[in-house]
Amino acid sequence: MDYIFSNFEPFAVIVSGSIVRGNPDASSDFDILVLHEHAWRRRVQKWFEGVPAEIFINSTAWVEGYLTQEAAEGRPIFAHMLATGVVVFSSSPKTEQIIGMARATLETGASFSEAALEQQRYAVACLFEDAVDVAGRDDVTAALILGRAVDATVKYWFATRQRFSVRSKEQLLAICAEDPEAGRLIEQTLLAPSMELRVSAAQELAQSVLGHTGFFEWDSGPSDADAR
Repeated sequence: MDYIFSNFEPFAVIVSGSIVRGNPDASSDFDILVLHEHAWRRRVQKWFEGVPAEIFINSTAWVEGYLTQEAAEGRPIFAHMLATGVVVFSSSPKTEQIIGMARATLETGASFSEAALEQQRYAVACLFEDAVDVAGRDDVTAALILGRAVDATVKYWFATRQRFSVRSKEQLLAICAEDPEAGRLIEQTLLAPSMELRVSAAQELAQSVLGHTGFFEWDSGPSDADAR
C-alpha cells in the first residue's frame, strides 16, 4: 500500500487471486487492482518482501472495456478478480459500481452465437488438420500445433456449453468431471508416448468435441461494410 500510494492516486485498491481465495500454488502472486481517475493504464510486476505481486492500474473506462471484451471472449478474468477480491481501500462509490458490473457479468454468463461457435469450430478443426499434415515429417512442429489445437478445443468445449472458461489451472479438472472421455483424449493427445498415438487421440478428440477432424464446408455470411 505504501508503494501504491507513493506512485499512484487510487480511489480504490482491490486485492485478488488464489492467495486471497485460499488455494495458492508455490508460484502464486497477489493480483492488485488499482482504480484511479486518470485515463491511462499501467501494469507493474514487483516483489514485496519476497512475495510477487501484479499491480493493474486502470481507469473505470478501461475496466468497463475489459469486462465487455472478456465476456465476449468467454474468459472474464477481470470480472473474477473484481467479484472475488477484497477491497482494502475505497474513497468513491464508483468502487461498488464497478464490482457490481463485474458480478452482473458473471451472473449473466456466456452467450455465444451459432455463427461465432461455427467460426471457432472451423478454426480449431484446421489446427488439428495442420498437425496431422506434418506429423511424421516434423514431429516437433506437429506437437506445437497439437498444443494449440488442444488449447483451442478446451475454449470451444466451454463455449458450446454457453459457459465462461475457468482459470487455466482448473480447466482440465472441470472437463474431466463433466466429460471424462474428452478429458481422457486431451491427456492422450498431450502425453501419449509416440506421435502416432498422439495424432490418433487428437483425431478422436476432434471428432468427439468438434464433429470434424479437418476442413469442412462453412459460410460466414456477409459482414457489415463498416466492420473492422
